[in-house]
Amino acid sequence: MNHSSVCRLCGFDGIEIAVELTGMPRWNHRLLRHDELATDRAITLTAYRCPSCTFVSVPMGLADDYYSDYINVPSLSAQAQNFQTEQACLFVERFGLAGSPVLEVGCGDGFFLRAMQDAGAQCFGIEPSSAQRQLACARGLKVEPGILAGRRRLSAAPFGGFVTRQVFEHVEDMRDFLLTIRENLRPGAVGLVEVPNLDKLATEARFFDLIPEHINYFTPRTLRLALQLAGFEVLEICPVQEAESLRALVQWQALPDYKSLSSRIESLRADVSSFLLACQEQGKKVAIWGAGGKGLSMMAVTDVQRVQLLVDGDPGKIGQYTPVSHLRVSSPADLALKGIDAVIVMAPAYEDEIARHLRKELAFAGQIVLAGSGFEFVS
Repeated sequence: MNHSSVCRLCGFDGIEIAVELTGMPRWNHRLLRHDELATDRAITLTAYRCPSCTFVSVPMGLADDYYSDYINVPSLSAQAQNFQTEQACLFVERFGLAGSPVLEVGCGDGFFLRAMQDAGAQCFGIEPSSAQRQLACARGLKVEPGILAGRRRLSAAPFGGFVTRQVFEHVEDMRDFLLTIRENLRPGAVGLVEVPNLDKLATEARFFDLIPEHINYFTPRTLRLALQLAGFEVLEICPVQEAESLRALVQWQALPDYKSLSSRIESLRADVSSFLLACQEQGKKVAIWGAGGKGLSMMAVTDVQRVQLLVDGDPGKIGQYTPVSHLRVSSPADLALKGIDAVIVMAPAYEDEIARHLRKELAFAGQIVLAGSGFEFVS
C-alpha cells in the first residue's frame, strides 16, 4: 500500500488530485525576516480528494518546530471577539457547563477559554505554542504546554466538556487526536469542534483558503464521519461566522463494559448447575426449551448433562442434535410423556410467550425458569 495515496480519514487507497496550486508559500502562519529571504522557496500545494468518502486532504505534515514561534490572534478583531464570546456563552449555557471542568485543546491566546470561564465554566487549556501560551496565561488561565496525542492524560482530567477550534484541520493523525480527547472526558461529556468550511471554499472558488498549514478540509459530511469514527455522537453540525467555519456539537458516552459478558457466563453456568443438582436430589426431571441460536450458545457454556429432555416449537428441528452439547431435539408434546417437572427456557427473545404456552396450551404445572432473564423463576 502506498501511504501517500491513502485517505487519511477512511483509509481508501486511491485518492485523486483535486487541485494543484503552484508558487505557494511554504507556510502562511508568519512573515519572513530579512535574513530568511535567500533560502525562501515556493512550493506546489496539491490537495487530494478521496473518491470513497469525499474527504479532501493535503498529504504533508507540519514541521517539528512549526509551533515554536507560532502566533495567531484573531481575537484582536472586534468582530472575532464578539463571535467567540457569543459561541462560548452559548456552549456553556446550552449544556449546563457552569461549574464543570472544560478543556480547550489548542486554546491559542486564551480569549475563547476566558470567555467560557467568564460564563461560569472551570477552564483549562493545552497549547503547543509558547508565545500563544504566554498570552493565555497572562489572562489568568491554567494552560499546559504541548499537544494532545498518544492518549496523553492531563492532570485536570476528566472534563465535562471540551472545545477545539481551528485545530482539527492541522492534525495529521485525526483518530489519535480525538481518541486522546476521549481519554480525558467524563461519560456524557460534550464538545464543540470548529473547522474551516470546505463547502464555502469550493462554491466560491476561494483558492486562497488552501494553505499548507491546513492538511484536512471538511464538509459537514466528512466532519461528521471523522467524529463518528472516533466514537462521538454528533448532535449537530452547522455553518457559523457567515459560513466561514463549521461548528460541530458532539457528546461522548463511555463504551459498555464487555467484562460483564464473562461474568454473565459464569453466573448462568452456576445457576444452571445448582438448579439441575437440586432437581436431581429431589428426583425431578428437567427439560430445556429452545434450540435456536441463542439457546445453542447458552447450552454450550453450561453443563446440561443432567437434562432429561430438549424441546423446541419449530417442527423442522425435531430429531436433530445440538452442537457441542449433542442433545436431541424433541417436540413440546414430549414434556408430558417424559414426566418433566421443570423447564428451563433458553430462548430469550420468546421466553414470555413460551412460558404462557407452557401454562395455558400445555397445562404445564411444574417449575419454569427463564434463563435469559437472569435465571428468573416464573410463578
